Amino acid sequence: MLRVLKQLALALILVEVLAAKDKYDPTTLVYPTFLHTLGIRKATKTHLMIYTRNRVKVNDPQGLAVVRLLSWDDPSTPKDDDEVTGYGVNSGANMIVYNTSMTSLAFYGPGERGVRALNRPRGIAANEIGDVYLADTGNDRVVRFLNRKKKLEFVRGIGGTGSLPGQFLRPEGVALDSRGMVYVTDTGNHRVQILRPDNQLHLWFGKQGVAPGELWHPSGIAVTDPWQKWSYYKDGFIALVDLDYTRLQKFTLDGQFVKAIRLQDFGYESGHLAYVAIDYYSNIWVTDQQNHQIHKFDRNLNYLTSFGRHGNGDKEFNEPRGIAIRRRFGQVFVAEKESAQYYWIGTDVFDYRVAWQPEADAVAVSFFLTEPSYVTLRVKEKKRGGETRQLFAKQLLFSGAHTLYFDRNWRGTAPGARKPRGSNGDEAAGAAYRKFEVQLKIEPTYSSYQYFEKTVEATVAIP
Repeated sequence: MLRVLKQLALALILVEVLAAKDKYDPTTLVYPTFLHTLGIRKATKTHLMIYTRNRVKVNDPQGLAVVRLLSWDDPSTPKDDDEVTGYGVNSGANMIVYNTSMTSLAFYGPGERGVRALNRPRGIAANEIGDVYLADTGNDRVVRFLNRKKKLEFVRGIGGTGSLPGQFLRPEGVALDSRGMVYVTDTGNHRVQILRPDNQLHLWFGKQGVAPGELWHPSGIAVTDPWQKWSYYKDGFIALVDLDYTRLQKFTLDGQFVKAIRLQDFGYESGHLAYVAIDYYSNIWVTDQQNHQIHKFDRNLNYLTSFGRHGNGDKEFNEPRGIAIRRRFGQVFVAEKESAQYYWIGTDVFDYRVAWQPEADAVAVSFFLTEPSYVTLRVKEKKRGGETRQLFAKQLLFSGAHTLYFDRNWRGTAPGARKPRGSNGDEAAGAAYRKFEVQLKIEPTYSSYQYFEKTVEATVAIP
């Protein structure tokens, strides 16, 4: 009997080891604390059914916008600064779902008639003063709303069916900049139209075609500008999806082409790029409905990572659509086929390697960051009584590939700055090697800073 129990215990240990080895836990996005979410980090159709007493059902969710309304703010305390208003498009029900407090919902659409009625709406955008714009796709127009505090009020419909400037044909995406300019992907007309705050046409751009810089059925769109308060670089550009949901392009605010990248350029044979968001560091995030992921690019449209996989578990998605990012705190909201998820921007590290490079007479520490991060590097000689040395702490490094070089005494150096020892850069034959454990710790710069960190380790031998 004892032998059987031991075998069972060993089997359970093996299962746990294998499970840990196969553990799926990307950290480019992380979950907020339990108290911050009251335990709800994924709002499902069941939650909506309970909140609405089964009067409203999830039906083809699309665009998503999240803002902190100035009318909600209590300037005497910062405790309410992360309480936001979210607007979700329930397209199949011709409805906008929004919250009037942190525990109550309201709806626009049911029962509306005439000019106020919606028809298969898609993208939505909002700002802190209460302006809300909706791409009312089936009605070939953009609709402006106003939310003074707790009620979404219809203001006007803008445009109408046609190909003339100021008219629209199946518009799908809409974005707002900090000056109140409205950016609309006029999908059926293969162009982008920009409206002033008075809703008059400012300019339009787009040459119909499939070449980079041309537009073919543009859809999701996001914008950042130099006047944006929560912007690290204070740059200005437009990021949009086109080419029937397979390409991401970047333009200046006046429509000059900058760069394009297709799914195949970063390793995907096919996909369905849906909606776009831009964060504090001007990173560009785009949901991929077909591959059940979020793709992330830096401000120069260089691919950084893809987050998520298909499923209903942690950090998994089922056809993600709308995405919204509150730049100040790094709050990320994602709408799916039948639910919505809430994350904080975290950080992740890939391709961590530590190697002795004899030709440079230096140790190379290389890694790839998916997000600007505070980085701490420690080293410990792997011998009895070896001390741990901190080479640097909480140094801000930006997303992308990094290689740091150190000499034999773990002082920072440049590659090739010292002459190699001997013909091949090593000590004489038979020289002893010292082994070191090198520990890299990364921490995010947003709200998740004090709640999340990630550490990776590697071993290197130095002659």
